[in-house]
Formats: sequence, C-alpha cells, structure tokens
Amino acid sequence: MKKWIFTGLVLIVITACFASAKEKKQPKSQSPKVKYPLLLTVDFNTVAPLKYKFICDRRTKLDLDPTGKYSKTKGPDTEKDEEYIDKLEMEITYKALKVDPYGYSTIEATCNSAKVIHTAGHGERPDAVESLAGRSFIFKITPTGKIADDSNFVSLVKELGGKAFAGQSQRGKIKDPDMIMDFVAAQWRIWDSTASIKKPLKGVKKDSKWNSQLLAPMPFVSKTGRDVAYKLAGIVDINNVSCADITSTYSLSKLQLTDAPWPYGSSSFQMRGTFGFLQNYKVLSIDGDGRQLFDIKKGLIKSDTQHYNAKVSASIFGLGSDTLEPNIKIDQTITMILVE
Repeated sequence: MKKWIFTGLVLIVITACFASAKEKKQPKSQSPKVKYPLLLTVDFNTVAPLKYKFICDRRTKLDLDPTGKYSKTKGPDTEKDEEYIDKLEMEITYKALKVDPYGYSTIEATCNSAKVIHTAGHGERPDAVESLAGRSFIFKITPTGKIADDSNFVSLVKELGGKAFAGQSQRGKIKDPDMIMDFVAAQWRIWDSTASIKKPLKGVKKDSKWNSQLLAPMPFVSKTGRDVAYKLAGIVDINNVSCADITSTYSLSKLQLTDAPWPYGSSSFQMRGTFGFLQNYKVLSIDGDGRQLFDIKKGLIKSDTQHYNAKVSASIFGLGSDTLEPNIKIDQTITMILVE
C-alpha cells in the first residue's frame, strides 16, 4: 500500500514538472490585451522623439479639349490627356518640449529633409517647400491631439509662401508652382483621427463613426476641403503591437476650409505654368478612402494613408467658358510612416 502511494506521488511530481517545462517552452504574446471602448490619446515623452516619413504624390491629367472640337484626331480611343506629376518627400522628427497629460503639450517638429519633384511647368528655382530642410515649428496640442495653438506653424507657412514668388508682371506678382499646401495638408490636423472624436472620454467601440474635415491640396491655388467619415474598423495585431484600425472615406466639402493656413497673402498674383494659364477652377467631386494604424499602448500613429480622386473643370484665360472647358483629373495620395 505504501509502495503504491509513493509511486503515485512520484508520478504527480513528474507530471507537474513536465507541465511546467511545457509552459516555459510556449512563447507568450507580447501584445497587450485591449478591450472596448478605446480611449485614444496622443502620447509623447521628453526622452524619445518620433521620426516620420511623409510622401505627397499627385498625378494630374489635363484634357484641354474634352469635346474634341479642336482636336486634330478624334475618337474614343484618342489619348488627349497631358499628365503632370508632383511629388513631395519629407522626413520630420517630433520632440516633446513639455508634456501635460491633462492640459496642453508643446511639440517641436523639425524637418530633416524635403525634396520636391515636378515633371513640368516649374521654373529654374527650387520649390519653396525644399527650404523647409533644417527648419522647425511648434504645435501646442491637447491629450487627443487637437492643435490648440498653431501660430508658429502658420508663420512658417507664410514664410514659405513668400519664397514661392519669382517676379512681377502687369497682372501682379508671379508665383512658381509649389507644394506648400501639400505640406499644410500633411501637418495641419495631423492627429485629426483622434482629435475629432466628439466625446473622447467615453472612448470608441468597434464600428464607431465620427466626422471631420481635411484639406485637399490641388495643383492650382485652392483651399478645397474634403469631408471625412472615420470608422474604428477594429483592433489589429502588428508585430505583437495592438493597433486601432481606423478607416476613412472622403467626399467634397461644400465649403472651403477658411481656417486652413494660407501661404500667399491677400494681394493678387499670377501662377506660372499650365495651371496659371487656366482659370475659373471648379472642383466637381472628391472620392477616396484611407487607413490609419494607431498604436493604442504608446499613443502614436504607426502609419497613415490617404487617397482620393478629384474631378475639376476650368476655362482657358482669354476665352469664353462656352468655347473650351478643360477637364482635370487628380489622383492624390498622402502617406505618413513611422520610421522605426
């Protein structure tokens, strides 16, 4: 009897040791457990700056004679579009100068590099945005990322606008093509996905929806806005990091973004190149969508992609609008990626 009890105890000990060893061999997920509703806040610390890469890529197709009235060749298969490519690449580092989780935090953004490519219609001078390299600007933000003070940023935008002018003509100042408004679109309301949540303290649940408005940069001078419909699609695991998957859809705003920073002052000017030759621009539609991955635990954007197509009509300067109404099609993408 005693021998049987001893043998049973030995088996129990061996089984327990084997189970313990098996548990140690099983890798444990490092992803934090997240439950709804989510409290999405933008978190900074004064020790570790965040570095992001931005790309603003615009493809514009212009058809000066969509009816074919003045075209030498006609037909549905005739390729009449002229294509223009404008691309801005920036690397920007964000550093917290002051952190207040219950008030306003002060964030300094430093542009490490800025490079612009224009395929046509640009003068010999570099794009004004390229002068951003080495420059800094400051935002004051709330815990959800709403920008409470952008005066320093606005001053920098106006300075860039001054560098875009190349000369004078009888019609006023002459402005080179630039991507200043693309820079504005990438930075102004940068944390809009969380800042625009109506009741942030209540959090958001799966399939929660909320609305906002963003800038839609164009190849011509414009403050066109796009209405944004955000949705929390769910929580996804990216390399053992739990991220809020925030999707967005875009449509044309009825009103322009009057509060968006304006680079060019109040005096009249003429734009150099093709889009200065045209006038009476009218944005007919905007259609697109986006996706943002937001690190819930660290409170930061890991990646953000915004894409939309726009249709625009215009007229040719010096001609009646009933003579030629050029069609413009715009394919725009704005991306933001955290540099690990």
